[in-house]
Amino acid sequence: MRIGCHLSVAKGYPATVREAPKLGANCFQYFTKNPRGFRGQKPLNRDEAQLGRELMQTLDLMSIGHAPYLINLATADQELFELSVDALKKDLIIGQARGSHGVVVHCGKPKSEGLDYGIERMREAIGLVLGDAPAGIHLLLENTAGQGSEIGYTLEQLLAIAEPFPIEQLGFCLDTQHAFAAGILDPGDPQSFSGFARPDFLSRLKAIHLNDSKVPFGARKDRHQLIGQGEMGDGMIQSILTDPRLQAIPFYLETPVENQDQYAAEIVRCRQLLGAP
Repeated sequence: MRIGCHLSVAKGYPATVREAPKLGANCFQYFTKNPRGFRGQKPLNRDEAQLGRELMQTLDLMSIGHAPYLINLATADQELFELSVDALKKDLIIGQARGSHGVVVHCGKPKSEGLDYGIERMREAIGLVLGDAPAGIHLLLENTAGQGSEIGYTLEQLLAIAEPFPIEQLGFCLDTQHAFAAGILDPGDPQSFSGFARPDFLSRLKAIHLNDSKVPFGARKDRHQLIGQGEMGDGMIQSILTDPRLQAIPFYLETPVENQDQYAAEIVRCRQLLGAP
């Protein structure tokens, strides 16, 4: 199984590729650019991207990018909508150049416009993004915890957003903490989550963010915790890791470590829960 973590690319993409195996990771996630801004981004260094891509093949690694937090594909604000679409188009170009299998983006916030507007607005945005997307990379919609006006916190909402788009271009990234806080990942039996039994969801599931939760089931707050130290606990994390339907899907940790070297212990803990020696 592939288990990895979120890593910084501040020292360049090839350096990040080399760092992942040192932490015991065989996959990793990175921010495509500054996660809290649109402007002032460095241009893609294609030579560096190609070197990182070749190193990933040599080291048998996989990666995904994560789009900036400011992107809002469900907004009624036209300027923000256009900035978000443009930014995400560039993120897919970056991810494809680096050999990543996908770029994750959070489902949006329509604010007072409501759920139906938000779904249609996201479909509009995704259509624009995928119309110019390079081949060989997925746009991955991440489920939310349902804070504020966030959409994409139920299985039905995710499927409604994705329905018009080909499976070869649009997929899902399931965040376990978000699903737990949204009340759709049952602490009594996480393997009973209906999405795992739905071909229309499972066929699009290309990545899992593996996080414990600082908040209880159904709290509708995005608050990650270290593996086994939160409300989900070892038992629930183990149940997800060992679900036979998920064995081919890469897991990416986004737990609140103080520095990325501490991900090594988090990965070891996950391997222990899997039963590895």
